[in-house]
Amino acid sequence: MITRDKSFYKSILTLTLPIACQNLITFAVSLADSVMIGRIAENSEKHIVGVSFANQLFFIFMILMFGLGSGANILLSQYWGKKDKESIRKIISILYRVAIVFAVLFMLIAAFLPKWFMSIFSDDPQVIRYGVDYLKIIFISYIFFAITSVTISALRSVEIVNISIVVYGTSLLINVFLNWVLIYGNLGMPALGVRGAAIATTTARIVEFLIVLVFMAFFEKKIKLKFKHLLKWDDTLFKDYALIGTPVLFNELIWVISSSVLVWIISKMGTEVATANNITNTAWQFVSVFFMGAGHASSVIIGRTIGAEQYQKTKEYAKTLIFLALILGIVGALFMIVLRPYIISMYNISDYTYNLTMQVMSVSALVIVFQSLAFMLLVGILRGGGDTKFVLLADVVFLTFGALPLGYIVAIVLKCPIPLAFLALKSDEILKVFFGLFRVKGNKWIRNVTR
Repeated sequence: MITRDKSFYKSILTLTLPIACQNLITFAVSLADSVMIGRIAENSEKHIVGVSFANQLFFIFMILMFGLGSGANILLSQYWGKKDKESIRKIISILYRVAIVFAVLFMLIAAFLPKWFMSIFSDDPQVIRYGVDYLKIIFISYIFFAITSVTISALRSVEIVNISIVVYGTSLLINVFLNWVLIYGNLGMPALGVRGAAIATTTARIVEFLIVLVFMAFFEKKIKLKFKHLLKWDDTLFKDYALIGTPVLFNELIWVISSSVLVWIISKMGTEVATANNITNTAWQFVSVFFMGAGHASSVIIGRTIGAEQYQKTKEYAKTLIFLALILGIVGALFMIVLRPYIISMYNISDYTYNLTMQVMSVSALVIVFQSLAFMLLVGILRGGGDTKFVLLADVVFLTFGALPLGYIVAIVLKCPIPLAFLALKSDEILKVFFGLFRVKGNKWIRNVTR
């Protein structure tokens, strides 16, 4: 039954729109980087692919930060339903410490092992060189991104979302301007190419961190987090966070490793296919902003409702969210179909790559409907409800042991047409929908994890 609770619709709209705007701005940053690098006159496709492969390290890091934040969000949103601010502060303190440890680890890989990392995805010396040049600069930004990312994630759990628009909106303007100056050598600056893009992105992420720091120190009024709170440690809450967050972190780790394997499979299909995949991913970020935003907003609402012990309402909300995800998925698929030629025309690519990208984006449009439903079911509803082990199982079974082996066989062994190969590589999204629907029908996914 679709809920008639007006407060639900107000909450979902209030939370979804700022998160969607944040995702849209993040997309704009990715698009600007991709397009501006793709317009470098010499070896444009190799520039695109080199930076794309280099960004796989950041992608892994970003998803792990998302996993850390998502694990904390389950606890944070339920404690927010109880209005227990002291526990919320202690959880955020734990979250910062873990995030910084991961940031340092990834910084060491990017700074000292960039060539090794790039060689995983390509054996083209030029592609590797462009990626290494990018990683040797961008690694500085990881620590700033980690703190900014988990802070905004924690604020989202207590329904503070507008700050993310200010943070990422400012970042977008700085990134695009510095890209224009440093990639092409405008305003009397030298043309630095991919190194210019790395400097621009690093500068933008430092500014993001400074804005968040000022907001938390002077403007945030719900949590009232102070430096002294970050020095506190609670063994009991850490155990709760480890119990709830570890499956989430493993889930994201397995997913991101599998995604990197997917990129590796695609890289074995040729530079043109890798370029088509990169452009398609950029377009996907745009059309997915609303269903991703709705999914993140839903996890907060589901967690808050469970924390307040309103279990019947939780089930009612879940059914409504599934219907919403279906609508958003259909709209996203239509956008992908309509926008294909306009997005591809922004790149300086060959006719063959253009036609290939059109085909890949058509397959992506079909999959988007299932991705919207799967994201809402697994991340929005089940993970928001504390059912983290089930979500981990779904990803391991259908992605690691399903889509990837099938995709490898179809793409590399059988050498089937490219669109069919991409459909096989994304087949886990379709299977997860039916698995998730079956789980939500029962009551085992509703878990109150607060004390």
